[in-house]
Amino acid sequence: MTQLIIAEKPSAAQKIADALGPAKQKKLGTVSWFEIPDKKIIVASAVGHLFSLKGVKRKYPVFEVEWKPTFEISKTAAYAKKYYTVLERVAKKCDEFVVATDYDIEGEVIGLNIVRFLCKQKDAQRMKFSTLTKEDLVEAYTTRFKTLDWGQARAGETRHTLDWFFGINLSHAAVASVTAALNRYVPLSIGRVQGPALALLAEREREIQAFKPVPYWQIFADVKLKTGVFEAIHVEDRFWDQTKAKQIFNKVKDKPAKIAKIAKTKQAVHPPFPFDLTSLQIESYRCFRMSPKRTLSAAQELYTAAFISYPRTSSQKLPVRLGFRKILNKLAKNTKYATIVQQVLKTSLRPNEGRKQDSAHPAIYPTGSFAKGLDGDSAKVYDLIVKRFFAVFGAPGERESTKVGLFIEDEPFVMSGIITTKLGWQAWYLPYAEKKELELPILKVGDVYAEKTRFNADETKPPKRYTPASVIKALEKENLGTKATRASIIEILRDRGYIEGTPIQVTTLGLTVIDTFSKYAPLILSKELTRNFEVEMDKIRENKKKPESVLKDAQKSIASIYADFDKNKMTIGKILGEAFTETQNKKNTLCKCPKCGKGQMRVLYSRKTRKRFLACNEYPKCKTTWGMPQKGTFSVLKTMCKCGTPYVNFYIRRGRPWRLCLSPDCPHKEPYDPKAKKEAEE
Repeated sequence: MTQLIIAEKPSAAQKIADALGPAKQKKLGTVSWFEIPDKKIIVASAVGHLFSLKGVKRKYPVFEVEWKPTFEISKTAAYAKKYYTVLERVAKKCDEFVVATDYDIEGEVIGLNIVRFLCKQKDAQRMKFSTLTKEDLVEAYTTRFKTLDWGQARAGETRHTLDWFFGINLSHAAVASVTAALNRYVPLSIGRVQGPALALLAEREREIQAFKPVPYWQIFADVKLKTGVFEAIHVEDRFWDQTKAKQIFNKVKDKPAKIAKIAKTKQAVHPPFPFDLTSLQIESYRCFRMSPKRTLSAAQELYTAAFISYPRTSSQKLPVRLGFRKILNKLAKNTKYATIVQQVLKTSLRPNEGRKQDSAHPAIYPTGSFAKGLDGDSAKVYDLIVKRFFAVFGAPGERESTKVGLFIEDEPFVMSGIITTKLGWQAWYLPYAEKKELELPILKVGDVYAEKTRFNADETKPPKRYTPASVIKALEKENLGTKATRASIIEILRDRGYIEGTPIQVTTLGLTVIDTFSKYAPLILSKELTRNFEVEMDKIRENKKKPESVLKDAQKSIASIYADFDKNKMTIGKILGEAFTETQNKKNTLCKCPKCGKGQMRVLYSRKTRKRFLACNEYPKCKTTWGMPQKGTFSVLKTMCKCGTPYVNFYIRRGRPWRLCLSPDCPHKEPYDPKAKKEAEE
């Protein structure tokens, strides 16, 4: 009896084979699989999803779908065919099957499709693990389940079908409306989660646009103490009446300040919770300005290398069964962490856990495997995860704040200071736990100090725009999307031209999409509808509801939305098409032409060479052209080069954007990064 173990990715297949081996590597072309002759085991891998949904008919709205190989649906998935062929071939040699894909909804669907379409089986055994270490993989194999997690599999299939129903049908409605009205193709999309997510961002954008600043005035006093000059502010803080503010300022101007009261308060700073994916993405952005997408990508690499546990988790729990002492002793072999580990080992090793749980995986933690050769994003994220793991076992820290009440000509002012009196867990979380310190010297009530007063005019500020991290947090709070998809949803909105920049700004096109759908098909923007489907899918996962009833409800909703849209498609198409053109023109305009001074340098595409370039829109009067990288998306920045040309960010694959000044005459150009240059060229 020969057994086939199905992994999700090639690197995972090798880890499993090494753990259960010794194994022999076999190849078909460039694709490897592994055989363990002594145990009659074959380990082969997919490369993510090998099957995708496709509509059976082309009459919209489409609700009849079937699973097809990804390489038959999309040219960009051609690479998957090699893995498909290998799995199909080795499956014929086997009569027992074990799914060892990631233990989550997506992993279950990947495994299920391979089992039924390539292995021709109705069910399979299931390995469940949270790390790719040898010990965990051996245990997962030894204690494998007799069947797939059918609740998870059905929930995964339902999610895919729902997303296809909404995304394909409603995106087609939007694109078809522009085609009907303007006889042109415009790449628009909307989806079950895209719609409410964009609506969330648009709501903030409208608040900012509608905001009317209100002037206010503040009175500050720079008090000269022994250790320096410290700022005090009038206790009223903001004066909304300028006349009153000026009267008080004239009264206290450059008069001495007398200390009337000193109050000190101490506050405990409790250890943080272990990382779930969302909190890791938020913290990574705070510490490194790393986008959620980059953070997830780096974390996935670390997981695949067996350096950390499974990152797509919503848990803030670290169960004792993980063996904290064993993990810490492994981490101590890294000289970078050895000293801290010895301190952590002296504690009771009780982690400070949060409330959030995940039935499939614990919180993110380091496995202890020696992390060699890390650099860039992976090194940063790994250090953050390790330090956080230490911190959750630490004692509370302590901060002491001092408030000093002063009087200047009987007008009350307040001066504040704050210091850390006890580091506690923060000592193990440096440099990520660094806090601002403002230590006041020793003061006594009745002391009089010279001061200089300042009168400051300001105005109220609009609500802050979302950052890539804060929008992930907002989506989680609204229960929109999943922990694994929220970052990609934001990237889709950016790629579609609905949003731009950091902090996030909604474009004219994005606002128009929301306004149009709000008027003609508001259901697609409903947070409640999306949240309700998430609840229903949880019930399916728990085997409390059948997929058929959920999909039937979805079909009714989509048919209603589609009908409303179809009635008004000419009006909708005209509005969306014009907004798309306006947004594209703005995005593709760099600056005023430096040669003629009249035209604008805009991105154009040559039909002949199929290259993009910059040209003055006063052509043929002005024939100025500039070259630009041919790969990657780009965005024009507000930051200017010293030559007066705006910088442009090029986003090529994963990693930091490549910032360039495109002016060929710029004397301040930074030297090209050869690696980035090679990627950006044809």
